[in-house]
Amino acid sequence: MSEKPQENTTDTWRKKIEMIGIDIKDLESDDETEGRLKLKTNLINQHLINELDKIGLQLINIKATFNSKLVVLLEKKV
Repeated sequence: MSEKPQENTTDTWRKKIEMIGIDIKDLESDDETEGRLKLKTNLINQHLINELDKIGLQLINIKATFNSKLVVLLEKKV
């Protein structure tokens, strides 16, 4: 039962992130920390980080992968 609200939350964030123009390759909840999201994308810049901040997400970490993707760890602002 706890998966349903989590899926709805991820779907809601997916829609908001897509609306600000970020190309989402994958978006999932971070298994290690509750309440954080892992966003996989090809491009992230300061403008997009500012837009994420406006919708209520803060940047925690960015990692690059070998296949030209970025893994962006996000957390809901308090």
